[in-house]
Amino acid sequence: MMRSLLLCAAALVLCLTLACAGTPQRTASGETTNKPREHMVVQINNMGVQPRVVRVQGAKNSIVWTNYSHFYATVHFPLSAKSGFTCDELRPNFVVDSAGIESVIAVGDNEDLVTPCPMKPGSYDYTVYLFDSRANRENPQLTVPGTIEVLE
Repeated sequence: MMRSLLLCAAALVLCLTLACAGTPQRTASGETTNKPREHMVVQINNMGVQPRVVRVQGAKNSIVWTNYSHFYATVHFPLSAKSGFTCDELRPNFVVDSAGIESVIAVGDNEDLVTPCPMKPGSYDYTVYLFDSRANRENPQLTVPGTIEVLE
């Protein structure tokens, strides 16, 4: 009985994740993107992010990165992206320092990182660092680029 309930709950979570992610589209350069939505889920995999170009719109927009990889992951924005957030404080999930904006570690097993507040209209590049141990946080095995496009 308990196993059946757990399987049903897992299937529900998977369906909701897929419904939020939507069907990816392709840009002229072949990158995956999504139809603009107010809230968007980005899936971190072992070799990339899906969708590669995240398109959100609306005054309450948000982006969630879900780590499905076998690695630890962090999301990095250049310092210039700070002005793109509608809030002044990006903690607890993101920290601003002289090198840029860095997220807390997403350990895996679907741990999520969420933007701390809506973003202003514009285009924002980010990079996901994938690394095999916490000690290698600043020395990732792989870096994966992504872009957020916030539409009016």
